[in-house]
Amino acid sequence: MPAAKFEIKRKCPICGEEFLAKTIESWYCSPRCSKIAWKRRKDEEKRNLRLDEVVKSIPKDQDYIKVSEAYALFGISRDTLYRLIRKETISHINLGTNQIRVSKAELMKLYPLRKKALTKPKPIAKLYSLEPKDCYTIGEITEKFLVNESTVYLHIRKYSIPTRQIGNFVYVPKKEIDNLPVGGINLVHT
Repeated sequence: MPAAKFEIKRKCPICGEEFLAKTIESWYCSPRCSKIAWKRRKDEEKRNLRLDEVVKSIPKDQDYIKVSEAYALFGISRDTLYRLIRKETISHINLGTNQIRVSKAELMKLYPLRKKALTKPKPIAKLYSLEPKDCYTIGEITEKFLVNESTVYLHIRKYSIPTRQIGNFVYVPKKEIDNLPVGGINLVHT
């Protein structure tokens, strides 16, 4: 991705340092912070998948559930569950050492169910007509919106707009260029 022609100051969500973003899509100050963020996302996905497996193993008609199952079902911590038990806010059954069961119905009144792991749906492939009659050339876009070619290519990459090269001309679908969001190419002048 080409470097931006303006300065973008951001705060790194990992270390908290302010930095100048090299591209529009730079969110981390260094490769180290980027790797840490990636690792955290992957660990969170694995944790959510494990919790989903525990939730699937709980019988629907079971009234009293284990503390670990309640954690997986509602996303509330063990400490909170044991505090509710001590305060007698929820009913529980003690079946012996480390075998406390809590009322699922009473927890459902107090807490919403944990959200499922966010699985990114696969994007539906758009159908484009890349025939020259349905496209602008890069030159036509620069004339129409009064911008230079580097700005056009920056937006094409930013919004993942397909292109087709025939000879010396690069064609871009008119529909995609005309439907760029506000703040898109039609408002960026050089």
